[in-house]
Amino acid sequence: MTETTRHHRAALLAGVTAALALTLGVPASSQPDSRDHEVASGAELPLKFAVVGDTGTGGADQAAVAKRMCSWREDHPYDLVLTTGDNIYPSGQRRDFEDNFFTPFSCLYDAGVKFHASLGNHDVVTKNGKPEIDEPRFGMPHHNYVKRLVGVRIVVADSSNLKEQWLRKHLGPEEGDLWTVVIFHYPVYSPGTEHGSTESFHPWVPKLFQKRGVDLVLNGHDHIYSASKKLKGIRYVVTGGGGAPIYGCSDKWFSTGCEERHHFLMIRATAKRLYVTAIPKNGKPFARFSTTGSDP
Repeated sequence: MTETTRHHRAALLAGVTAALALTLGVPASSQPDSRDHEVASGAELPLKFAVVGDTGTGGADQAAVAKRMCSWREDHPYDLVLTTGDNIYPSGQRRDFEDNFFTPFSCLYDAGVKFHASLGNHDVVTKNGKPEIDEPRFGMPHHNYVKRLVGVRIVVADSSNLKEQWLRKHLGPEEGDLWTVVIFHYPVYSPGTEHGSTESFHPWVPKLFQKRGVDLVLNGHDHIYSASKKLKGIRYVVTGGGGAPIYGCSDKWFSTGCEERHHFLMIRATAKRLYVTAIPKNGKPFARFSTTGSDP
């Protein structure tokens, strides 16, 4: 970690107290692709949230993952779910919302858990994702948006049209942001055999993320779990095991491991570390790691 980064993170830690005073759900700007600030009033670290991707099939595997997410919450409370996209197969049509998403996850919705989704390639087939953006239960105000939650800056992007200018503007931390987590569908680094890494991102995305101090990147698209080594201070995770048919794994130089399993993630953010746990639809957690972000 550079001296500048060290001082910056110390200053951010000091600013968390001020950030916690913000009210929940500050309205988003009327401009498309705006920042949407949401900081839980009275909340404190650690912040816990779930992540699931490639889930919207309406099938038995999705139902099993959703059921596990609900049972896990009984002993490990959380009130937020992020998605890595492909929320509604096959093409993001409104007629499939209930059967392919809201019914499987009804036990979470009924408990007041909020969802903040990202768009996948299947989601944007219908009207470029507009039906999902217009549905409040997906918690997706625009194609690209930012949520700020108790020291964690969550940057959600539409990777079918990844906008460098928008990312440059919105990745920079504000007062109170200890961690920056980026989430979108197409994987930057993936050992999956179906799609693999998105090579068109490599000339600029990792460099931009490093420059802006990103700590964790969450992607889907390959229906697997994988976690990268720390690459220039950043861990890249593929979590696409939410219900769609599982893909295969291959050996890649950047990967610390790859699992062909249906699953979801639990992430716990403290003042000093991010903890990531991969939980299958049944059985014990099968992968864990923690990261200090920009500390190499």
